[in-house]
Amino acid sequence: MQRPEGAGGPQADRLAALHRMSGTLTHDFNNLLGVILSANERLAEGLPEGSEAQKLALIGLEAAERGAELLRRALSLTQANAAEPEPIDCGEALATLRSLAGQAIAPGVRLSVPAPVSPLHCAGDRTGLEMALLNLCLNASQAMADDGDISVRTSRTRLDVAEARRLGLARGTYVAFAVRDTGKGMSPQTLARATDPLFTTKASGSGLGLSSVTDFAKSAGGALALQSREGEGSTATLYLPLVQAGETAVAA
Repeated sequence: MQRPEGAGGPQADRLAALHRMSGTLTHDFNNLLGVILSANERLAEGLPEGSEAQKLALIGLEAAERGAELLRRALSLTQANAAEPEPIDCGEALATLRSLAGQAIAPGVRLSVPAPVSPLHCAGDRTGLEMALLNLCLNASQAMADDGDISVRTSRTRLDVAEARRLGLARGTYVAFAVRDTGKGMSPQTLARATDPLFTTKASGSGLGLSSVTDFAKSAGGALALQSREGEGSTATLYLPLVQAGETAVAA
């Protein structure tokens, strides 16, 4: 007797096996992260206070903590009653970005990530925001040969009807994270496809960086806008809804 379509069969069996495998991999990776966290914590404690070596150990510790948080997010996707995200303190997220991106980008690239002029909170998931901005900084770094400048400017901005419609958003107040680079820029053809999943101009790229930033922005009720001209660099602006501290950061 054949099983009803959609109720089982080889396709369902493969999906179930994939689900079990992903759970196993997540569990094992979480164990490895525990080792990395413990090792970096002990290393940082044994190094001279304030030394360059201790700073690097602390950055490694922070990166591993963010990896553990990403794993928790992956696991929460299978839970029906996931907790609602808290408003993101933009200043704290930028401080984390400053240390992570400072170690990840090319040595000759100069990075500027000033704190917001006034306290800002936005909707979304903090680790998701940090990874989205890190992705944008890495993309910007790869657009430059040996040196250049990357700046991350954060501001409170009010979108009028026309601007909101262009971005596919509701009119209102947003936090804008503008990541600008002085790289080679993009042609109109490349710019039009830059956020497509799996599209890349790099020989070894995955094509998932900008598409993952776009997905994160949409999940938080925001959007990603790209501007670029060949020879003039690029600007990627991530818009997320502005929220007040203490409010529940529910996606629009």
